[in-house]
Amino acid sequence: VPRVDTRARRRARATTRGSNARERSDDARAKEATRANTMSDVGGKSAKELSMSAYLTAMTYGVAYITAATTIIMLNKYMLSVTAFHYPIVLSSLGVVCGWTLSLIGVHVTKTVDISTHGDITFTTWVKNVLPIGFFQGTTLMLGNMAYFHLTLSFLQMVKALSPAVLFFILYLTGLDKWHAKVAMAVAVIIGGTLIASLGETSFTWVGFALIFGAELTEAFKNALMQFLLANKKFSMWEGMYFISPASLIFLLLAATAFEFKHMRENDAWGMMVDKPYLFVAAGFLGFVVNFCSLGVIKHIGSLTLKVLAQLRSILIIVFGVVFYHDVVTPMQMFGYGVALVGFTAYNVAKVQAKEQEILEEQREAGLSKPLLP
Repeated sequence: VPRVDTRARRRARATTRGSNARERSDDARAKEATRANTMSDVGGKSAKELSMSAYLTAMTYGVAYITAATTIIMLNKYMLSVTAFHYPIVLSSLGVVCGWTLSLIGVHVTKTVDISTHGDITFTTWVKNVLPIGFFQGTTLMLGNMAYFHLTLSFLQMVKALSPAVLFFILYLTGLDKWHAKVAMAVAVIIGGTLIASLGETSFTWVGFALIFGAELTEAFKNALMQFLLANKKFSMWEGMYFISPASLIFLLLAATAFEFKHMRENDAWGMMVDKPYLFVAAGFLGFVVNFCSLGVIKHIGSLTLKVLAQLRSILIIVFGVVFYHDVVTPMQMFGYGVALVGFTAYNVAKVQAKEQEILEEQREAGLSKPLLP
């Protein structure tokens, strides 16, 4: 009897070990699936998943984005500060006009863009869901260009480090994101670093700061609404430009009519556009290229990479501002901006970890027991 009991206990222990091993294996597969889902959520791909062709394509999009984004900011600064064309609202509309024109050609002329899948977008639906996005997008472009008159090019880029903090609060208040302590701490570091950089700015003006902060705020609202819209409608970049660009142009046209068109007629600004068309064509085309390449970066290497590239662009512009426009960057500004960049890095790491944890918790609540990956 004791031998039978001992054998039974051994079988029980073996069964328990096997069960535990299967549970650990399932848990490992779940974690692997979680990481895959998380990277899919941020659009990221590992080096192994990228073929040489895809890698070169991703690199091309990344280099083109940094080049176009840096060039258009420098061009806007030149046109608004050096030339006699001091009309930021009209300048803001050029990229939107270019993108909408190309999308119209794709839909109605070459037929390369198919919008038949969005037949449910009626005029009422467009006014309710798309028009607010156009308002915030147009306001972002307008306020961002107006800030060039009041702040140095370098300091403008430092303030833009606030964008993750503003977006975090907007998404949380609108219920599109959850509160995470690590993310909140990183946001606090970003805010603290930007505050230090502001205290070190020798040409600080509250008007300029209000304009650039307003641009960051409206961009955060635009991104929140876009996130809500994309959860229900699958828009490609061309489809997005086709539906959203006219909404932006409505508000930009109203603002330009109220504040700029009269002065443009009085100062013969239209004549300048005729005399130097290459500047305005370049501004419109570069605005389109930035939007196109940003989508390419997100598609091939992830939205997280796009954020990193945007910060690299800001650093380049700060250097160019010092070299070409003789911007004064104080040691306090350098320190504050460095702190903000540390917070930016911590923010992105915390966001990925938070998303990974959320997916893992959802899988556990669903009683995951089968492998998610083949």
